[in-house]
Amino acid sequence: MNKTSYLYLLLFVLYFNGISAQESEELNNNAAESTSNFYTSQLKTQNSYDGLGYYKLYNNSLNYTIDRLSITLGAGFLEQNTIYNSNAPGFYGSFSTNVEYKISNRFSFYLFGRYLTPSLNGEERINNPHMNFLFPQTEIGAGLRGNFNNVNIDLGASTIFDTQLNQPVPNTILRSKVSIGF
Repeated sequence: MNKTSYLYLLLFVLYFNGISAQESEELNNNAAESTSNFYTSQLKTQNSYDGLGYYKLYNNSLNYTIDRLSITLGAGFLEQNTIYNSNAPGFYGSFSTNVEYKISNRFSFYLFGRYLTPSLNGEERINNPHMNFLFPQTEIGAGLRGNFNNVNIDLGASTIFDTQLNQPVPNTILRSKVSIGF
């Protein structure tokens, strides 16, 4: 078997292992039970946009935490379909990493990256740049998170790479998110 076949086999196994994950947050997070700084987690993120399409991202992660530093390496499987595709949904491999450093009890700085493989079943990805912001893409980014009682903030920037073209065209965006808990 060649290297590409091994990659597809790994993604296939990870996909069926990750299907059992909950629909939005981590499942099997063994950090509290483990005496080691290494632990695994599963995540299934999904979102549906009425009239636009949907995606489901199954991800298995290997996590390492020590003092204020947390490193996460993930691999998984993305199922995605949009109104621009009248065929079967596209299936893609997903590889991600996240590094987070807690500056204080309230603030943390993070770096992240994600790579999506070409379609495993020959379907094309979205070509509309406005929809790139709604669906998972190949991207890198950094940001600052904060927590003040029940108010969470997340400020950052990320660069999305259009991997469909022979020469990736980066598109950098600034992000901000504020959520208030009750």
